[in-house]
Amino acid sequence: MRTKPKKILITGASSDIGMSVLKKFNNGNYNIIAHYNKGNRAFFSYLKLNRKIKKIQFNFHSSNKKIENFFKQKSFMDIDICVNAAAYLEFIKYENVNLDDIYKTLKVNLFPGIISTKIFGQNMSKRKWGRIVHLSSIGSKFGGGRGSFCYSLSKHGLEFFPSKTKEWIKRNVLINTIRVGATNTKIHKKLPGKNLSDRAKLIPMGRLAEVNEISNYIYFIASEQNTYIANQTLTIAGGE
Repeated sequence: MRTKPKKILITGASSDIGMSVLKKFNNGNYNIIAHYNKGNRAFFSYLKLNRKIKKIQFNFHSSNKKIENFFKQKSFMDIDICVNAAAYLEFIKYENVNLDDIYKTLKVNLFPGIISTKIFGQNMSKRKWGRIVHLSSIGSKFGGGRGSFCYSLSKHGLEFFPSKTKEWIKRNVLINTIRVGATNTKIHKKLPGKNLSDRAKLIPMGRLAEVNEISNYIYFIASEQNTYIANQTLTIAGGE
């Protein structure tokens, strides 16, 4: 008997890693909702060729109430899998950081993760199955880079698992965070003064991760293949 396709929401689906995750799930038996803020040409071209994927636009810089209502909408009540790849990075040197900068970053990188875990986790628990994967950053281990303190701080919050999630584990709801190492993505290439060759030398593996490598691990942790990993922060960073 053919099983009903599981429903997945990918936030930040137009990012390099988000797009790679989107493509992997699109090759399987899943109903996909792809969230984006601005999107890009590659993202929209892919969706045009794969019309069964539903797209949804939302800016997490909206009010807190609108963020909550976004995750409470009726079409999300039966989400089986959530991959939270949404991210916002503004290059600001630590000595210039103020509280407004921190809050602006938390709105995108942390608040959606907190509220989606609460809402989706409760619903998944009732249905006795679910997977949630958040994407953190290796920068949270080192206090952030030269201009990424706010980004790393906000991502670090995704490594904190509410005690309630231990109850959900018993009902096959597995929540994890992947601490993503330096990866060969467009966002790194846009950062001012960042030398990727020098950055790669700090990694024991001697190179940056490729997008497909990271999405392979995300797919495993977020899919039915993961049957026993829960409440873990998994570092995928070439030995850093």
